[in-house]
Amino acid sequence: MKDPKVHITTDITRISYEYAKRMNISEDEAMRLFLGSATYRSLINVETGLCYEMFDAIYEMFTEEMGVQ
Repeated sequence: MKDPKVHITTDITRISYEYAKRMNISEDEAMRLFLGSATYRSLINVETGLCYEMFDAIYEMFTEEMGVQ
């Protein structure tokens, strides 16, 4: 199994990119929003296991938190 840090780094980058594209905002703004989210706090807490989930589940959790349908 990969190091959780690898998963986390990849997910942060990918979520920021996808959210920026979807919301038509900069990747920096998307990353700022993600890094301030409860989803991010759960992602970096290895005990939650979120870092081992598929990207789609994490992205969906974040967009729901942001109120995006």
